[in-house]
Amino acid sequence: MREVRRHLGAGAALSVVVQGGPLVAGGFLSVVLARSIGPSGNGRFALVATLAGLTAMVASLGLTAGITYEVSRRRWSVRHAFRTSYVLGLVLGLIGAAVGVLVFIATRDSVFGGIGIGLAVLALASVPPLLAYQYADAILLARERYEAYAALEISHSATLLLVGVALVFPFGLYGAVIGLPAAAVVGAFAGIFLLSKEGARDRTENEADPLPRALRYGVQSWAANLLQQVNYRFDVIILAAFASNRDVGVYSVALTMTAVAWVLPQALQTVLLPRAASLDAGALTGEVTADESDATVAKAIRHGVLLTVPAGLFIAALLLIAVPVLYGGKFHDSTALGFVLLPGVLMLGIGKVLSSGIAGRGYPRYTLYISLIVTPLTLALYFGLIPPFGPWGAAAASSASYGLSALLALVYFRRVTRIRLRSLLVPLGEDVADYAGLARLARGWRLGR
Repeated sequence: MREVRRHLGAGAALSVVVQGGPLVAGGFLSVVLARSIGPSGNGRFALVATLAGLTAMVASLGLTAGITYEVSRRRWSVRHAFRTSYVLGLVLGLIGAAVGVLVFIATRDSVFGGIGIGLAVLALASVPPLLAYQYADAILLARERYEAYAALEISHSATLLLVGVALVFPFGLYGAVIGLPAAAVVGAFAGIFLLSKEGARDRTENEADPLPRALRYGVQSWAANLLQQVNYRFDVIILAAFASNRDVGVYSVALTMTAVAWVLPQALQTVLLPRAASLDAGALTGEVTADESDATVAKAIRHGVLLTVPAGLFIAALLLIAVPVLYGGKFHDSTALGFVLLPGVLMLGIGKVLSSGIAGRGYPRYTLYISLIVTPLTLALYFGLIPPFGPWGAAAASSASYGLSALLALVYFRRVTRIRLRSLLVPLGEDVADYAGLARLARGWRLGR
């Protein structure tokens, strides 16, 4: 008997709301910081937030991807995954935060110049609860509990926005940074509530050793993500070593604005991984055919391509209108920097969906291969272009790195699936019609059906 699966477009639609939450929160907070304490304060916040985010990613050991894969294939029960992941989140998070403090101390006179250790410790305090809430996210997604996943993410983003904005005026930069641990704690407790309810109705029986399998899978994704952070985050860190906090603040606004283009593809990426894994397992057991599994994955890729055009137009409007209106004349270079970043950002949006399909088919090592190829080239571009050209070199190097990652993702996706390029990259009329179906589904939600 076939398992009844949730509407993938509905999950992606909810994920759009979820993916947009952190961007809206971070963007609004950066506007408040820019208006209250200027580009330098904005740059310092970007640096400590980057430090906390990188630390959490390193400390996670990729378990988020491993949890999603194992739970979606019905080899790890919700209750067991919940208990195990929260304990690991606390342990790994504390170790990661301690290492993060040591890294800060070692680089405080270069990369983190002008930032006090108290500010860094405050940001790094978010790491243990942040890992717990991310693991909760992974379990809910694997079970296709899209509404619960959205509620969890929104609770985190809303707390970051409300606490950060409320405290930035009386406490300045420290007030904004307090929002990082506050949001992580709220997210972790919301995860406890939601997973307790989900665990009560889950009837999955654990197969032998789900944690070691999840770690083996996750470490491959973790290594790939660790290297990918060179592409996504090291431009800011290297720029901070060779330029002023003002340059970092101006460049970070361009990054924030162009990152909005990733909301839609990341939504597809988020829901495609568990669905691809589930369908792949179903194809092995005969629940679905291999052609049906391929068709679902190919449709998701085509939607990623289809959404590139409106995403590009929207980002162009943000850069031309929102930057001068919201941030003011001191950030006029952010607009031009954003247009340098935009081509690579749009290509990588498609690459993210392709990578999710690769990992969902059980080949996370290919995403690692992509990172191993791209990372040294990216570092060469950063160190070759940032010292002489500052933020302009960072934007050009990042855009080229994003584009190369997307092209390699396409190569490896074809190796895994053998799906024809036309079926992947040329949207069909039925793909456009899917959006009318989503509109009807949204009306059904609104009416409580």
